[in-house]
Amino acid sequence: MEKAYLWEAYKRMQLIRQFDLTVHDYAKRKYRLMGLMHSAIGAEAYSVATSLNMQEQDYMATTYRNHAHSIAKGIDIKGLAAELCGKDAGVCRGMAGNMHAIDQDINIIAGFGIIGAGLPSSLGTAFAAKYKGETGLTVSYFGDGAIGQGAFHESMNLASIWKLPVLFVNDNNKYAMSTAADYNLVHESTTGYARAYKMECISVDGMDFFAVDEAVKKAVKHIREGKGPFFIECRAYRYHGQYEGDPQLYKPQDEVDFYWSKDPIKLFKERVLGEKWLSEQELSRIEADVKAIIEEAFDYAEACALPDLKEIYTNVYCDKY
Repeated sequence: MEKAYLWEAYKRMQLIRQFDLTVHDYAKRKYRLMGLMHSAIGAEAYSVATSLNMQEQDYMATTYRNHAHSIAKGIDIKGLAAELCGKDAGVCRGMAGNMHAIDQDINIIAGFGIIGAGLPSSLGTAFAAKYKGETGLTVSYFGDGAIGQGAFHESMNLASIWKLPVLFVNDNNKYAMSTAADYNLVHESTTGYARAYKMECISVDGMDFFAVDEAVKKAVKHIREGKGPFFIECRAYRYHGQYEGDPQLYKPQDEVDFYWSKDPIKLFKERVLGEKWLSEQELSRIEADVKAIIEEAFDYAEACALPDLKEIYTNVYCDKY
């Protein structure tokens, strides 16, 4: 594989990991964060593999657990840090916070707090692209918990009927809040639901960057050729809780230990070093660069001002009729 591609992949994976480790530390110290934080540690590989196969015109819909998806898509790190701290310099001027911190200038539709709400919204941008004869597609991220929502089934059905250019990416992290997927879902794999709507699908180890990269390349080719939507189940463990501070008493320790042995950062490093695609020195340089970027981002966020009180009514009431 090309060195530049792998370099960028590892940089983005490290940005996600180091950003959320800093958020975790801030939350543990109850330090200047606005609202509940939702860690995406464990989602680095599939998020980056998906984004690296997207084009500038492609859209993305994410969830309240959005850090991995947004960072992989290229959101400004300083602006994201400032948003989580509720600062005016945030990507949404401190008004969105953790759950909705997005940037529509890079075609992130929204971070949806309602489970499954991003799915029908994804169909909107996908329909627009098809209607206008454009080649763009929409990536729609959602968790295993969204599969019980009516919006999921309505969206899958409509996307399949109209052959919309949507890449459905299911982050099956084994838990809908604290409810285990094998207790909550009738199918062992979420691809069972995609097949019910006559949709092309793949189930892949979402913690293996290279496996996801291969699957996404196949899916994107299928979609851009006008063959309709594609569904990828990424089995990626959620290492931290439903929210920062969740004691996670519902997780068996042997399960936790097993998935830490499959850490996506660890797997990536082992593969690129084993294949001699990148050296230990090169990986260390990327890690040091990312550490500096994250430290600078949160120093910036701390130094920024809170929104002026006069902004309390901004974006609340319509001022045009």
